Amino acid sequence: MNRLYFLDNLRWMTVILVIIYHVFYIFNCSGVPSNFTAQGIPCFDAFLVFVYPWFMILMFAIAGCSARYAMQKRSGKEFIKDRTHRIFIPCIAGMFAYGWITGYIGLLYSPDEENMNALPKFVLGIIILLSGTGPLWFGQLLFVICLILMLIRKLDKNQKLLELGKKANLPVLIALIIPVWLSSMVLIMPYVTIYRLGIYGFTFLLGYYILSNESVQERLEKFAIWLTIPAIILGIVVTILYYGRNYAADFVLQNLLVNAYAWLMTIALFGIGRKYLNFQNTFTTFMTSRSQSYYLLHYTIISLLGWFCIEKLNLPFGMYYLIIAVGTAIFLPLVTELLIRIPVLNRVLLGITACKKIKK
Repeated sequence: MNRLYFLDNLRWMTVILVIIYHVFYIFNCSGVPSNFTAQGIPCFDAFLVFVYPWFMILMFAIAGCSARYAMQKRSGKEFIKDRTHRIFIPCIAGMFAYGWITGYIGLLYSPDEENMNALPKFVLGIIILLSGTGPLWFGQLLFVICLILMLIRKLDKNQKLLELGKKANLPVLIALIIPVWLSSMVLIMPYVTIYRLGIYGFTFLLGYYILSNESVQERLEKFAIWLTIPAIILGIVVTILYYGRNYAADFVLQNLLVNAYAWLMTIALFGIGRKYLNFQNTFTTFMTSRSQSYYLLHYTIISLLGWFCIEKLNLPFGMYYLIIAVGTAIFLPLVTELLIRIPVLNRVLLGITACKKIKK
């Protein structure tokens, strides 16, 4: 099938949104744990509350679609081998190569820093590595979900689920709010609750079995505007309700209204993407080729810039946001272009295969 450029464009645009989110998140005033204890400008938290419920759900749904299209050209073993090299290895190696920097910065501002430093160095090192996972959790969890997909495909040898997914009309797509909500309550890793296998695995499978179908995409394109309007209204309501509160807590993320907003915005953006973003040019091709690298590397750079602002500067807090945003826009592409051209490192840290031509 022809490449669906709107999925590429949605992916890199969402990555940019994640980067912007983290610029504001590191100094959030809502009580969401970050690497810094310093609180920034409270009004910026409204943006965080508005985007947090759905942007990673959108990423997993897009990944589900991509898996479906990849499986049309690869066997199961080839698919897992490809995901191992392109996703899993970079998200594990990154913890050792640069993730520890984020973990160490977090330790510096931990209220338990004194007690933590009293731990054996080996134990402290493990804690720093694990706490420095940052955005790498996405690839780690995605790889596990891909393994689960292989099991489901074996159980569904006649691909009845795919045939069923093609029939999903608009009422069915909206009704999926309920199972999405229910999935938000299960398979959550204790203590590290960002690993929400239930909802992320389920929305990945919805992407694979339902949203990847052209007939479903055509329906979403037809009703794109009518889905986007209520999604935005719900987003405003959710933002008002949870502004100033820990928007990443279970009582928020397991709320029916929040999950309705998250799923409605996800399918609305699929429709908007199909309607307005299904094109390719030099810029979109470049961003598509760099989106994964930007995602993997951005948080360490943001953390370093945040540390520099807090420790070395004495400026109005609004300037810190500007310095971090501009600094990330400069250093992230520079570091990416350096690593992407170094053999071995580009494969291990960025998931670039040897046969893949680097697009300029």
